Amino acid sequence: MNIQSLHQEDRSTRRALLILLKKRGKISIQEAAEQLGISGVAVRRHIHELQKDQYVQTNIQRQSAGRPAYLYSLTEKAGALFANGYDALVNDLIDEVKDKFGVGQVSRLFDRRKEKWLRKHENSFQGLDLENRVERLARLQEQEGYMVKVEKGGDGTIVFEEANCPIYQVAVRYRQACQCELSLFQALLAVPVVRTECMAEGGRKCQYRINSGQA
Repeated sequence: MNIQSLHQEDRSTRRALLILLKKRGKISIQEAAEQLGISGVAVRRHIHELQKDQYVQTNIQRQSAGRPAYLYSLTEKAGALFANGYDALVNDLIDEVKDKFGVGQVSRLFDRRKEKWLRKHENSFQGLDLENRVERLARLQEQEGYMVKVEKGGDGTIVFEEANCPIYQVAVRYRQACQCELSLFQALLAVPVVRTECMAEGGRKCQYRINSGQA
């Protein structure tokens, strides 16, 4: 293996580690090693390099007994690594719409986007039970870069998580984007959906609780 291929492998592993941290929030060296299929020593080396670039931070978790646990998470600076580069352009265009036609037209703009998305995908949800509708929605959002995880809650609900928001900078300024997503989920799943955490409001992820009707 030459130096060039080694560097390429390092970049690939660090990219995978960053994505894992984005999805999991906080993770230990051992957990990262198990998920990535590499040694703990290798994980420490990659984390050290990412810390030098200020992309990863250390979190000390105090234990009731014994030594504290060390967990690792992304820094605020690392959020830029998951941005798509179109946020500034989109915000500028929406600003123009707001300045010329008012904030009401901005809301209608997001409503039209939701209706267009519904027309494109709603037929593929027809005839599916809730579990398969959620799975279908997760696949669509995953394709858009939302890094989705779905789990069943102990109270009979379904927890739908998005670890990444490709339109984060837009959503921070125009919360209509978040309302559009919630409304879209409710329309496609045809059951009550509640947002319990939102990245645009300072959360680590966007999380939804879907009422499965089994509680």
